Amino acid sequence: MGLTEKAAKEKHGADKISTYNYNLGGNGKSQILKTAGFVKLVRLNDGPVIGIHMVGARVGELVGEAQLIYNWEAFRPRSPSSCTRTRRRSEALGEAHLALAGKPLHAHN
Repeated sequence: MGLTEKAAKEKHGADKISTYNYNLGGNGKSQILKTAGFVKLVRLNDGPVIGIHMVGARVGELVGEAQLIYNWEAFRPRSPSSCTRTRRRSEALGEAHLALAGKPLHAHN
């Protein structure tokens, strides 16, 4: 949902965009389920998340919380503790947001 990295750079300028790719292999629930994939966050530097993209098995479980982050125009790292729970796939969104803020918890790239 939202802008792709390319569209965000075209709209706002490459120097104003940051991205982070979170490998779902670092998520405990994904390890239990033996699933793979990634979550990509696109944000304005020092601004809100303007794009969230997810690929992989069972990422549909993450859509609701991704919509919350995107529609809330969440600034980093404001949303992780508010919308994610531990030992759930949704924890991946919180961890990606923390890593985007320069405070990775369990990020595996």
